Amino acid sequence: MSTPLIDLNQDLSKLSAEGYEISIVAGNLVVSGIPYVNNQKTISFGVIFCPLTLSENKIMPPSDHTVYFMGDHPCDQYGKPDDSFVNSPTSQYLSPEITGTFYFSSKPASGNYPDFHSKMTRYISLLSAPAKSIDPGVSGQNKGSHFYNEDSVFLYTDTYTARANLTGVSEKLKNQRVAIVGLGGTGSYLLDFISKTPVQKISLFDGDDMLNHNAFRMPGVMTISELKEQPDKVVYFKEKYSAFRSGIDAHNFYLDESNVHLLEEHDFVFLSLDRASAKKCIIDFLIEKKIPFVDLGMGISIVNNSLRGTLRKTLITPDNNSSITRIAMQEVADDDLYATNIQISELNALNAIQGVLAWKKLNGFYLAEENLVNSTFILDEEEFNHET
Repeated sequence: MSTPLIDLNQDLSKLSAEGYEISIVAGNLVVSGIPYVNNQKTISFGVIFCPLTLSENKIMPPSDHTVYFMGDHPCDQYGKPDDSFVNSPTSQYLSPEITGTFYFSSKPASGNYPDFHSKMTRYISLLSAPAKSIDPGVSGQNKGSHFYNEDSVFLYTDTYTARANLTGVSEKLKNQRVAIVGLGGTGSYLLDFISKTPVQKISLFDGDDMLNHNAFRMPGVMTISELKEQPDKVVYFKEKYSAFRSGIDAHNFYLDESNVHLLEEHDFVFLSLDRASAKKCIIDFLIEKKIPFVDLGMGISIVNNSLRGTLRKTLITPDNNSSITRIAMQEVADDDLYATNIQISELNALNAIQGVLAWKKLNGFYLAEENLVNSTFILDEEEFNHET
């Protein structure tokens, strides 16, 4: 099967032409059906894989000389474990079908492999040699090759997750449907962070237009021509992030009693609204439907010609809504400068991080010894206070 990635890269096309069973899974190059000898002195077939290094669709030289292997401990033809290239046992999850059991290290004399063909064929040779001693006709090249990309929301291969060996952890978020209500400063950073995760769907809810002040409190930059068009906020963000991934839905209106039911099909909701009074019907609905959510907010004031304030994160789950009283559902005081859209992007980003960490901990992405349902960050003291 011809694909652009094979056609554009000699490494892959050569492996494919030679008859190896290759595939790309979670940003890793996988070669399957490699013969080796186990401790019973019989021939088995294993899998090797390693992260690809990509620049768009162009494969760059390997970043290191190691690979992962799925199979038993490789042995010589007499069934004696071969430790000449087996670095250590491991458990490296790649997909439901592939979990590495050993970590291999065979460094070439030059220090690095020049391409993935030379890297993978080196390990294939090391594994296959004892098997060929038992059966000269055995080969990893008679399986017929195939190539595929797994289903992904991303428009190009996520080699970051592969390089960081986070595939198994990242998959905990894979099928989620999340909503962001309010795409101001904090909401726009929420979108930026969440867009890098493999969630199935990100629904955006906001009825505002993009104006000059928005450009100073969001990730990235807006051009003058974009500002002149005064685009709908959620439409603008959908267009920007759809160049990176699929699954973004834009809802160009505010939520109220008439349309709050649109949140029902979501697994988690982020609330980052400027207007506290707009929250009540949304929060009541989420609690009734047992949909977990996090509410984010901040209060800023001027003291001695400097800004001081507090950032708050409040997590509500079906099992714990004890911190609901921490969420203001009335308009903020007149001296709260945040209500005038003061442009403090670093605080917006930090508030968004609080929310994303709470969501990821809830889903087991980050280890959490206890569920911190309410957290505040006091700006002038740089201190976090937590409630469980």
